[in-house]
Amino acid sequence: MPHRAVFFDFGGTLFSYAEVRPHFDRMLQELARRHRITAPMEEIRQVYRRTVARRMAEFLPRPFYLHRDLFEEAEADLLTALGAEPEEDSEPGLYMGQSEVGYAAVQPRDGVGETLTALRQRGLHLAIVSNIDEDQFHPLWDRVGLGPYFDAITTSEEARSCKPHPGIYRHALGKAGGLSPEEVVFVGDSLEFDVAGANAMGMTTVLIVEPPSQAEGDEDPDYVIETIPDLLQIIVA
Repeated sequence: MPHRAVFFDFGGTLFSYAEVRPHFDRMLQELARRHRITAPMEEIRQVYRRTVARRMAEFLPRPFYLHRDLFEEAEADLLTALGAEPEEDSEPGLYMGQSEVGYAAVQPRDGVGETLTALRQRGLHLAIVSNIDEDQFHPLWDRVGLGPYFDAITTSEEARSCKPHPGIYRHALGKAGGLSPEEVVFVGDSLEFDVAGANAMGMTTVLIVEPPSQAEGDEDPDYVIETIPDLLQIIVA
């Protein structure tokens, strides 16, 4: 069946998290300084990864959640694990820090503009389908400057549904004129969030990985790519 739409995840897909990691380290350092944490930076990174992974595993089964809430709980876990006292009623530093890092450093991957132009010339409906809160999404979206390429945007907060649950995909399909899932290619960087949900819907799934990484997990994407222009060899319009 010919493809009629391409749905893209946003973070990690149209831009690479590798580009923002040095800035994110500085955010963790500032959080540690503010709470008088003296642990080595590598220990702080490791504890951060563990606490966020644990909270994500807890939130994943929920059909909908705000990412602000997820990272607020992960931050409390992080501070407690490092011997600091979480501050009640304070602005969540991890969540706000991620936002500030993104606003300062995010850039589209190489070849994104040219690829999106080519896909539009093929007559495809292009959409963003992202697990992200509205207040975090819009400044990032303005920064990357990709708005003119896209026909629709669906955030998890708008859809009241988070990938991999089906509601967010159905919401995006409605904006695409009620296309069938079989007519849609879904491009994302997460097996757990992007590929799992899109596979369950019956979409063609494409996983983008950072070279030389290999995809590892329970879900099998239809295709694995390392650059966004690789899509042009996959999509049949």
